[in-house]
Amino acid sequence: MKLITSAKIPKSDFKITYKNEVLLMGSCFSQNISKKLEETKFKVAANSFGTIYNPISIADNLNRLVSEKLYTSDDIYNYKNEKLVNFSNQNSCPNINEEKFLSLENEQLSADFFSLKQSDTIILTFGTAWVYEWQETGQIVANCHKIPNVNFTKHLLSVEEIVETYSSILNKLGDKNIVFTVSPVRHSKNGLHENNLSKSTLHLAIHELVKKFKNCSYFPAYEIVIDELRDYRFYKEDMVHPTDQAINYVWKKFSDTYFSEETNQLKEEIIKINNAASHKPFNYESIEHQQFIKKQLEVINQLKSKNPFLSFEKEIKQLNQLK
Repeated sequence: MKLITSAKIPKSDFKITYKNEVLLMGSCFSQNISKKLEETKFKVAANSFGTIYNPISIADNLNRLVSEKLYTSDDIYNYKNEKLVNFSNQNSCPNINEEKFLSLENEQLSADFFSLKQSDTIILTFGTAWVYEWQETGQIVANCHKIPNVNFTKHLLSVEEIVETYSSILNKLGDKNIVFTVSPVRHSKNGLHENNLSKSTLHLAIHELVKKFKNCSYFPAYEIVIDELRDYRFYKEDMVHPTDQAINYVWKKFSDTYFSEETNQLKEEIIKINNAASHKPFNYESIEHQQFIKKQLEVINQLKSKNPFLSFEKEIKQLNQLK
């Protein structure tokens, strides 16, 4: 008996391995998968932009990385002498010295320049096609920084705007693997109909980009959550964001799509070590527990000897503290 509507996911033409570096940008899916990759010791590129929902702001930041363009004082806005904000990302701070804030922003950005060069795969997650323009400059902002809405003009992007914007950038990225996803999180505050218009726009734009560029592909995180996990038990109390169980389900699908069998096996071994390092024994001084710690340290040494590019400093420290 068939109990779910399964999303069809073709095997990827490329594979992510432990020797590859992955850069993730965009909204919630990128943040969740980034965390999963980091926990299982994949090389995850730094990203100082934070959570960004609309594709234009994601593109602007990606273009900034490609061109290695640092921020200038024009990118920093002093709101009512209360706080400094960067409309290109989610970063803001109380009204400290503007020069210091700019320096910190560029320090993080410089690390991102290097990250883009090192990355083999870039995962971009679009959250919404609704954008907010800062009325003073017409800039589409990545984050409104809790500044009142009356200072912004809201509109829905067109498919053509998104495709045109990304066509220019993708031509500059060479042969890097680009994976597009759409966040399954509904932006219900805008209204469900408005959310559907937005998500449809994103899907159509990605469809055109995948057709146009051979190095681009689509991962159906949206369909997995919305169609396969349509039951509300897979959503948090706000009935919008997926639960940890749902995220783990998507992570498994992602792993099966982009990891080889060998990579998946190594990932599972690392998860076992992570779980062992987080283990809380009833009796720290028992012979059984001490043998458990010794065995886990031996497992780590064996795994590291086969995979010298992995680091288990954190887990070794945790296990030693359990002695």
